[in-house]
Amino acid sequence: MKQYKVCLTIAGSDPSGGAGIQADIKTVTLLGCYAQAVPTCLTVQNTLGVQRSIPIDAELVFDQAAVTMEDCMPQCVKIGIVPNLAIAHAIAELLRKFKPKFCIFDPVLISSSGLSFVDNETYEFMLEELMPLCQLITPNLPEARHLAQLSDATADELAQYLYNKLKGTPVMVKGGHLPGSPTDYLFDGALHKFQSERLNSHNTHGTGCVLSSAIASYKAQGLELKDAIAQAKQFLFNAIKQGANYKHGNGCGPLYLVP
Repeated sequence: MKQYKVCLTIAGSDPSGGAGIQADIKTVTLLGCYAQAVPTCLTVQNTLGVQRSIPIDAELVFDQAAVTMEDCMPQCVKIGIVPNLAIAHAIAELLRKFKPKFCIFDPVLISSSGLSFVDNETYEFMLEELMPLCQLITPNLPEARHLAQLSDATADELAQYLYNKLKGTPVMVKGGHLPGSPTDYLFDGALHKFQSERLNSHNTHGTGCVLSSAIASYKAQGLELKDAIAQAKQFLFNAIKQGANYKHGNGCGPLYLVP
């Protein structure tokens, strides 16, 4: 009997569909894998920004993921918003108990509209306990600077610094916030550079979610980490390029995530 390549996303819910578990499910499905999803929080948001974020009960987060993993263990796990310390503990317990082969953590710390998702105690636990249990961390440049408490460090410096701080967990710092060609830096013991063309599009809501869930999907299909990242970046590029032709909502619209 054939078996699906399965990706489980543990992340926030975006009712507008552009980011969070909704974007993760679309991405995983488009890339030929089977998507499972556990929400960590409910948000009130649309293309104009995030208005509120309401955490799910931590025990419910754990139980949903645990019962899913006991029945059908995913090849890859993607983590998005971790809104409080209790949920961070629950996810760490899940990773210790089930030991998925690959877990990617896209640490959504602050929304593009400026809403902070986690407090300092949760930051510290994620750095000390949760992130070292993962196989890849993908902060953007502002998030990496916040995690490292290095306000002027470059993306490549931050990737190496956080790799060392996390006791050898590979880190890819995304440089899309900088002018010029978007360049991401992966440090996994050596430094790797991923550069792409900058596209002129107002529709970029959910780019981090899409990239991380695409990496998870390619890893689930057996690709090596660098190859999975390269393929995921190409998928993201195409989704931004195609989505640029659409008008959706009155703010920052979504990527093209339709068949």
